[in-house]
Amino acid sequence: MGLGILEDRHLEHVPGTSVFSDDPNAAAQAAYEGIDLSLLKHGNGRNAHVVLVPQPSDDPNDPLNWPRWKKHMVSVSAVICGALGPLVSADLVNLAAEFEVSLQAISRALGSALTAALAIATVVWSGIAVKIGKRPVFLASSIIMLIGAVVSAYARTYGVLLGSRIIQGVGQSVLEFLVGASINDIYFTHERGIPVALWNLALLDGINITPPISGAVIQHLGWRWAFKIFAIANGLLVLLQFFCMPETTYYRSQAAAVDRSSADVKDDTTVEKCKPSVKLESAESSLAPHRKSCVQRLAIFGGIYPTRVSFLALVWRPVESLATPIVLWAGLVYGVAITWLVLLATSVSQLFSAPPYNFDSSQVGLTYMGPFIGAMLAALISGPLTDWLARSLSAWNRGTFEPEFRLPLVLFYAIFGSMAFFGWGISANREDPWIGPVFFFGLANFGITLGASGSIAYVVDAHRRSAETAMGGHNAFSVIITLFINDWIVARGVLSVFCTVGGVTLFTTLLTIPMYIYGKRARSWIHRCVRLDADD
Repeated sequence: MGLGILEDRHLEHVPGTSVFSDDPNAAAQAAYEGIDLSLLKHGNGRNAHVVLVPQPSDDPNDPLNWPRWKKHMVSVSAVICGALGPLVSADLVNLAAEFEVSLQAISRALGSALTAALAIATVVWSGIAVKIGKRPVFLASSIIMLIGAVVSAYARTYGVLLGSRIIQGVGQSVLEFLVGASINDIYFTHERGIPVALWNLALLDGINITPPISGAVIQHLGWRWAFKIFAIANGLLVLLQFFCMPETTYYRSQAAAVDRSSADVKDDTTVEKCKPSVKLESAESSLAPHRKSCVQRLAIFGGIYPTRVSFLALVWRPVESLATPIVLWAGLVYGVAITWLVLLATSVSQLFSAPPYNFDSSQVGLTYMGPFIGAMLAALISGPLTDWLARSLSAWNRGTFEPEFRLPLVLFYAIFGSMAFFGWGISANREDPWIGPVFFFGLANFGITLGASGSIAYVVDAHRRSAETAMGGHNAFSVIITLFINDWIVARGVLSVFCTVGGVTLFTTLLTIPMYIYGKRARSWIHRCVRLDADD
């Protein structure tokens, strides 16, 4: 038993367990065991000593060989994703009056419908992306999101507004999960840390920086212009994606291939290997590959990619993943945390629009500066803190890294998140000066960002070859809870609701303790029985 983690009784090498080293070539030594690393391709400039993992081909069309500016375009596409959810959250009270519906109904249309559509669409999009590639999926989703924003801007009835948010959720879902998969396609292992951090920061802080901006727009131009401006930005995104984001899916012949006699998981840093026989791949063709023409690079559809499983099976996998302990735990921690953000957004507008605050739309929007700062601070420290935990715990574990070493980060969410929710409920119920609720609003986002970072990192490390499938089931619980949270806060009151939220947060995050202890056995069971990581 290593540092409290129970050893598995069935597999000698459990998927996810790996050798940890500060040596940048540790991943290459594990992936290309038995091969002289000097024969392989290395990085450039200050990374000239780093062996590239995965090994790029000699094809100039290989995404690993793209110039850096083109690679960064993938992360740029996620910038507006976080903005869509709270786009008009600063004006919920006036929207309810304009459409002659209750505040709960307008919150359900703007929040719950979007979240539900996003989670359901993620399951379908993940299967489509595997079959036809990522470029057509990115373009289709951005166009769908654009259409939804235009419909919202000109909606005259509640039903049309509700339908437009469902359309937006279908489009937005792709940027919630496929950007991460694309980062794995185009960056080498030693380069992925910064793009992933920027992607997460764009998603999480996009939620909080939008209301201060859109609140001012709403105050001076009206809420419809918030959707119109978003549609314009979305149109620019479509153009950037069409001209600057080619297909990232690419099947390459590795410069060094390792034959394995068993169906072990082929992680970059995995130690789960039998004794391999090693061979160097010869070139598949004596002809040097040619760079695609401009017209070829702009092609939207590149054909159907062959997989060993059917499309329906690919769609079913995220649903199936919900039966696994790791995704079930992550859904309770991450999915529920994201739901609390929706609940907070609803209560913020309701609280500060009414006496004694009487804030206008612009002032309500400015209250999101607290959570923006909180999420920003959490995003800045989560990466270094996660790396420090992995390095320190692996050293204490005799150099062996376990994905469970990511989980202590979630305990920070247990502390700060529960404290924030209890504090928000009490402060809002007592109608304290505005600085009180805003402080707890920011503290909640600080804790949620830490918890989300830890849970996502654990899911990805535990499901290295099936991360897209696992992340597809990650948001399921947010769908269930968002359907009734608005009625809940009206029926029970802000104090009762947020004290319950604080209690639920403590309960779900404390489940991290048994997850830490039994996580390795759970990974073994998933690999042996569920086989989410079966080769496609």
